[in-house]
Amino acid sequence: MKIRDRIWLWGQDVMSHHQVGPRKENIWNLPGINRMDPAEGARFLGIRNICRVVMNGSPEPPFDGEMEKLAGCDRVIWSVLGDSGSDRPGDVLDDLEELLALARRYPNLKGGILDDFFRPLSAQWATDQMARLPLERVRTIKARLHSAGPLELWIVIYESALSEYYRSYLAECDAVTFWTWHGEHLDDLAGNLSRVFELSPGKKHLAGCYAYDYGNCRPLTPGQMKKQCSVYADYLKRDLLQGVIICSNCIADIGLKEIDYLRDWIAEIGDETVIPADKEALPESKNVSA
Repeated sequence: MKIRDRIWLWGQDVMSHHQVGPRKENIWNLPGINRMDPAEGARFLGIRNICRVVMNGSPEPPFDGEMEKLAGCDRVIWSVLGDSGSDRPGDVLDDLEELLALARRYPNLKGGILDDFFRPLSAQWATDQMARLPLERVRTIKARLHSAGPLELWIVIYESALSEYYRSYLAECDAVTFWTWHGEHLDDLAGNLSRVFELSPGKKHLAGCYAYDYGNCRPLTPGQMKKQCSVYADYLKRDLLQGVIICSNCIADIGLKEIDYLRDWIAEIGDETVIPADKEALPESKNVSA
């Protein structure tokens, strides 16, 4: 298998990173204007797989029009649960039924992802309220997906979600995608990935690759870009990671030099071959308490 086959794009609505929340604010201080939709962003970056994720509640079901745009993609993962601003009204907060309907019509749809599944650690939330859906609902989602296709269930976690609390939720998913929200935490990337592997043994593991430091509302430094891409290239080649997800079409055309770096990086390593993993060679993880 080639590394290119394991690279994904995080795809969301045009301008959804510039216009966040009900007031459509540029909370991350992004420059420029975004015009590339997910399919265009994937072509621009040389990516054939897309995670198509609802943000700010958009798009709303039915999703066929958006899925049609991704007909040329090899594989698509659609959000069962969108970003933290995308809870659906009523008793059912997720988009499982719509995803299952899509899968019957589009064979390149391979699963669903739970985005922003865990609320940030704070005094506002009791421990049992940190997850946006009950564990039993996650089990139901997994069972329904597995019986249709079968389809995979993926989940998003961040560097703040590495305690034992998260283990039971990760156990219900087929793939764990790990994201580093604050640029300075990339210094701990290898150790944090090892902790993710410990919390979710036997799962498929992917890493999110940001081209912007959303946690600090500023561009990533050249050193930070080089750091994450170097680790990811090494882990992809050794099959320690089964994928990397580039974020995203929403900033692919706004003038960030980090996007040019990623485009060149994908072109450089894309045709290299994945070799068997040597998990004994992993760095030690951080000691994170429950």
